[in-house]
Amino acid sequence: MNYEIKNSYFHKIIRDQKFSEFSEVRYSCFLILDYLIVAGRDLEVSFSFDELRENIDQKISDEDFITSVFYLTREDIKILDQGFSAWKAVEDRYVEVRKEKVLRMINSKQFSHPYTGIELTEDQFFEEVIPFFAVTKYFLDHKNDSI
Repeated sequence: MNYEIKNSYFHKIIRDQKFSEFSEVRYSCFLILDYLIVAGRDLEVSFSFDELRENIDQKISDEDFITSVFYLTREDIKILDQGFSAWKAVEDRYVEVRKEKVLRMINSKQFSHPYTGIELTEDQFFEEVIPFFAVTKYFLDHKNDSI
């Protein structure tokens, strides 16, 4: 796809990465980056896969899109942070769950609701524990830097 690469710090980071020539991951990363810069996100605002997906070219396959989102969470890229939330009835709202706790359950394949302790199947767990994303402070500090 035709895409004019912008002359920013983060565009250069993505441009310099190695991607498969058979996927649209690099292009999708650029589109997500452009959206995040224009959308004016801050550290207080989080968003879901679905919200990001709505704002990215639908010609990008779901697989390439998902790969791109996770690519932007890499420590050497520093654009997105991933978190998890679950419904906490006592507070009557979704509350962030410690990432380590979620990863421990995923790795052990022993799933329970993070706040009630009720055992869950893997499918139930991924319905109850919702991933979300937020821009990093590093991204906010450098999103307007040019090279």
